[in-house]
Amino acid sequence: MADTINFSRNNGSSSNMTELRSPLLNQSENGISEGINDDISVNTDDTNEESAATHWQLNYQEAAIYLKEGENNEHFTTHPKNQDALPAYILVHNVWFYLMDFTAAFLLLGLALCENPAVPVFQLPEIIHGSLELFLLTITAIGLGLKVRWLGIKKFITHKRTLFKTIVLLVMYCEAITVLVRQKSHFRITRSFRPFFLIDCHYCGGVRRVLRQIFQSLLPILDVMLLLFYFMVIFSILGFFIFANVDDKNFDSLIDSFISLFILMTTANFPDVMMPAFNKSGWSVLFFIVFLILQLYFLMNLLLAVVYDTFTGIEKAKFKALHLHKRTAASKAFKFLCSRRHPGKVSFNHFQGLMKFYRPRYSKRDVLLAFKTLNTTDTELLSMSEFQDIYDVVQLRWKLKRDDNKVWFDALMSPFNKPFELLHRFVTGDIFNYFIYMVLFVNGIVFIYKTIIISNSDARTIGEDLLQVSWYDWTFMGIYGAEIILKVIGLGVTGYLNSGWNVFDFIVTVIAVLGIAVESLNSAFYYLVILRPIRLLRLFKIKKRYRDVFGTFYVLLGRMLSVGIVLVVMYYFYAIIGMECFSDVELMNCCKNTSFEGFFSNSSSYYFYLNNFSNILYSYVTLFELTVVNNWHVIMFGFAYTTTQWSRIYFILFYLSSLVVVTIIVTFILEAFVFRMQYGLKNPQADDEFVSSIETEMTISLQELERFYSSELRKDVGLAVQQTLLRNLSDRMATYKGSRKRTKADLSKTMYADEIKEWIKQQDKTHRKELRQFLVRQLSRSASQRSLPVVPEILSSDDDSGQDMSEDDPISQQLQTFPVENPAVSNNYQQNESELPYWEIEEEINRVKQAEGRLHPNLKIRYDVSLDTRNNCQLRPKSDDEDDDQLIAL
Repeated sequence: MADTINFSRNNGSSSNMTELRSPLLNQSENGISEGINDDISVNTDDTNEESAATHWQLNYQEAAIYLKEGENNEHFTTHPKNQDALPAYILVHNVWFYLMDFTAAFLLLGLALCENPAVPVFQLPEIIHGSLELFLLTITAIGLGLKVRWLGIKKFITHKRTLFKTIVLLVMYCEAITVLVRQKSHFRITRSFRPFFLIDCHYCGGVRRVLRQIFQSLLPILDVMLLLFYFMVIFSILGFFIFANVDDKNFDSLIDSFISLFILMTTANFPDVMMPAFNKSGWSVLFFIVFLILQLYFLMNLLLAVVYDTFTGIEKAKFKALHLHKRTAASKAFKFLCSRRHPGKVSFNHFQGLMKFYRPRYSKRDVLLAFKTLNTTDTELLSMSEFQDIYDVVQLRWKLKRDDNKVWFDALMSPFNKPFELLHRFVTGDIFNYFIYMVLFVNGIVFIYKTIIISNSDARTIGEDLLQVSWYDWTFMGIYGAEIILKVIGLGVTGYLNSGWNVFDFIVTVIAVLGIAVESLNSAFYYLVILRPIRLLRLFKIKKRYRDVFGTFYVLLGRMLSVGIVLVVMYYFYAIIGMECFSDVELMNCCKNTSFEGFFSNSSSYYFYLNNFSNILYSYVTLFELTVVNNWHVIMFGFAYTTTQWSRIYFILFYLSSLVVVTIIVTFILEAFVFRMQYGLKNPQADDEFVSSIETEMTISLQELERFYSSELRKDVGLAVQQTLLRNLSDRMATYKGSRKRTKADLSKTMYADEIKEWIKQQDKTHRKELRQFLVRQLSRSASQRSLPVVPEILSSDDDSGQDMSEDDPISQQLQTFPVENPAVSNNYQQNESELPYWEIEEEINRVKQAEGRLHPNLKIRYDVSLDTRNNCQLRPKSDDEDDDQLIAL
């Protein structure tokens, strides 16, 4: 006689469900279980509603942590493993701690203003700036201590960036204590590593990515530089043998020959270095021509080409890694939200619980709008492919939609609205725009003509001429002011401000008019008047090539800040070293009896003696002059003459470092411009997409609000207001518009749409077996009252044989986690309409039944399968178990 078993929850099978339970439920490190049964899976039946609710709260927090790790591109190895690690993790990943850590790192950099050699205005005694340094280092140490708490010693040590940060912190601690004890500053070259604390901050993720790309590009750069160095040595030897007796200043020794040719490669000393030899023999020019063609025009441009090729590959690989990393994080989070009632799906209740931790500032209205935007199949249950879009959807900012085609004068009665309708057509027509373009062009011609006339006048009257306001200046200002007034009336204030060009015109025109009006009282306002030519930038959007330039600038806008910080960090590193080595060097009237004497004389007009390392600000100015390259060898010669010839190494290394960074910047610009051009070839609407935001619309009805939120939750102030709004509408339905800034990642999804599919297909192969085990266990636990062991037949996939699984495999359909883009958001992908939830396929259910029958022949399992896909997408046992979807403490 077969046994009929009502299955209990602790049956020893929980060991096969580790991915369904939050690791935060594990026992604490001190062996205390915190009142939670370690054998309990959060997705099994719970006899204690409060315990189940606690478990779900931990699952929500676990899922939110995974999503944030995907968003911040953090390794999953830093994930907290138990409840003891959770408080430290939450504290460090708090916005206030982010700000405190960033402030401490920024102030550490600022201490260079106060320490010797200090800027006179900011100079502080050693005891004050030493105490400040200890305090700021302690804040950084607290963050590292908390990181040890949640990572553990082993992973903390193996994390390279954290380990290096710890070593630098310990060294700086010792040096700061030494300064306080001695009450005197000493040689502290390690201060140059302070920018590392800033780079490691949460808000400098873009800086870390730029630095990572630079380091990844170093190998091909070093290869080309090695080739440069090889030919440099060859030409240095040739130059020494050929010109040693001709030019004893530049080729007197092998070292002098090498340095002279190195400077020649930067063109800073050309043709000065060639003229002595050229004076002796005209044939000597061939040596310098061959050298410049080979080194400057071939190998230096080859360096740029190699870097560009490497960089574009790295850029694409970076996008791929970030995209797949986010997708993996979303998959990990998804599994913690699947319940027994809805296997392989996420209900609204669990989505709302997730958002409490992932986006705590999200209003309940926005949570509902985000859920509906993700739920493209309108089943009120999210599949994994729908959940993958969560990163894009949570960036949307929702506002009640207004009628975009409705203007303010529509409320006027006819015929009073007719003049405004005509004005609206006039200001939006091509004739009006071309007239303004013509006025701008004439204004530019007049402005240039006036400037030429003033420049040719008597120098004593230039100041007065510059401040004169002619009648045509008032005429142009009147036309621009009339344009603003007509557009505001014809478009309405909101319609006018929706255009970025209109806002730009308004600001420039107001500043110019104010400058003209008050310059007769104060000549300083003239500098406001000269902003008028900026309006001519509007002319550049007429031609497509110029639009490509502006599109490139738009793509680079966000990344240039990170590149700028990298430059500042590099300058800081070399500035600290320069101050420690050359702060006491005085260049005034140095280099006597040399060809560079005139550059440093206080009686000359060159003022090169002002280039020094007396404090951090002067150091930055000097380093910028070295970056520009022009006459950089003069500065190098002055310090080498005053100190030692070995100081040339510092300046050569700085030039090479700046060469690498500047080459990367040029590569950034080239890559962005080429990307813009290629995107334009694929997408006719590229001009609009590059500068527009991503928008989508979603509706909420009163019926939906009452269905998704209980009467108790609707007492929330925000929901109460929303409910009142919907009741006052005739159709009890409101439409909301969600918008977010279009990023390069969005553009890249369109550019690499076909390749993304291949990337995801390859990623699915690597995770196929793990996901199959997860889904089979979900299906088995939902189909029966007991979790059965893993079925070998179901789990035997073609992955082991290296072949792809059949697309008709039901579980393969559920594992097809390619993120179907919401067409209302990005229109990048088309949804696969044939994708069906795996529990809707009777063949799969029969396979589970047969497998269970083979493994447990004496076991009777009762099934009641409901295939109502819209409302009851689940396998439901006849037993009247509690609904774990309701066990949520909201």
